[in-house]
Amino acid sequence: MKICLINNLYSPWERGGAEKIVSLTAKGLSRSGHDVFVIATSPEETKSDNVYFLKSIFYNLSSYPLWRRFFWHVGGLLAWNNTKKIKAILAKEKPDLVITHNLIGVGLSLPRLLKKNKQRHFHVLHDIQLLHPSGLMFWGKEWLIDAWPARFYQRIVRFLFGSPEVVISPSSWLLSEHEKRGFFKDSNRLVMPNFLKDRDVISEDAQRPSAPGKTGKFVFLFVGQLEPHKGVDFLAKTWLSVSETLALGAAELVLVGDGSLSKGLFDSAASSGGRLKVAGRRTTEEVADLMRLADCLIVPSLCYENSPTVIYEAIAAGLPVLAADIGGIGELVEKFDGWLFRPGDAADLADKMAMALSSPAALAAISAKEKDFEPGDYFDSLKGLIGPKRV
Repeated sequence: MKICLINNLYSPWERGGAEKIVSLTAKGLSRSGHDVFVIATSPEETKSDNVYFLKSIFYNLSSYPLWRRFFWHVGGLLAWNNTKKIKAILAKEKPDLVITHNLIGVGLSLPRLLKKNKQRHFHVLHDIQLLHPSGLMFWGKEWLIDAWPARFYQRIVRFLFGSPEVVISPSSWLLSEHEKRGFFKDSNRLVMPNFLKDRDVISEDAQRPSAPGKTGKFVFLFVGQLEPHKGVDFLAKTWLSVSETLALGAAELVLVGDGSLSKGLFDSAASSGGRLKVAGRRTTEEVADLMRLADCLIVPSLCYENSPTVIYEAIAAGLPVLAADIGGIGELVEKFDGWLFRPGDAADLADKMAMALSSPAALAAISAKEKDFEPGDYFDSLKGLIGPKRV
């Protein structure tokens, strides 16, 4: 079967977990014998191997002034230019199935084109981009998603998006947020967690040691964008305020990633006496190495997350997870007896970090449960959906 995957970004123009999932989906479907090609956006319009890149400012959007971003989002609802180009690509490639992911930057009018052309269409949810153009819902500001501008936006998007044949959500939380706002009424709606221990996520030889502390220190690890909504500044400040008392100098927090908070975090690390380290942006292989040496991953998000890819990577590596109980995170972490803390609660986070430092047996048990977990094959489930079109 010939399958087209569409996402707003794709390697090497990747920024988050959705791009990793699309890349893994392309590899997995190809491995299953399907002919796969990808449509995405980049700063320049190019075609590389099986990937069509449409020209867009989306990758660099955050560098533009607020007024420019506002008008870009308004125009992006229809994005007729992109839709016209995609129509030509689909006419040339003639896929049997189109699987869309994040469409902000590609054009939310695309589903109407697919329906008009009687094209089979699955959609995979990653965040709340269909509910709010930012794709973000913040802890303590949940009301913004139901304020009148958001409701007006949702009404337009519901009309444009319609009901794809199948809608897949990695978390029950994210699917329910869309359902209660009237989305996908006629779709086959499924909750299918992303890849756990998929052979392309992390190799078996990258598994972490069975015993913690291989670096001589207990290592807490953060991997993600160094941005306020990821809670990384909150995490660093909490750690620096309590680490001397908790760890007696025998632990460190390592931050992996880049973003607008990079300079401030580098400055904090320089004066931390080694308690805080900023490793910057790293490759997938380097992140796997860091996970192998770490003792606990911390996911301190202050925005509602769907099902963060970094948690799947940690589970695949047998790395225990301590995470904010927000959005769909709890569904995933609790499955492996990981630890949760109240979002934005420094005292609760400090207590849970202290628990991790003083509970090597509990960490080892979590790691063992993650390593022993044998999930069903994601692509076996997807293959069942790809079968004959539903009437």
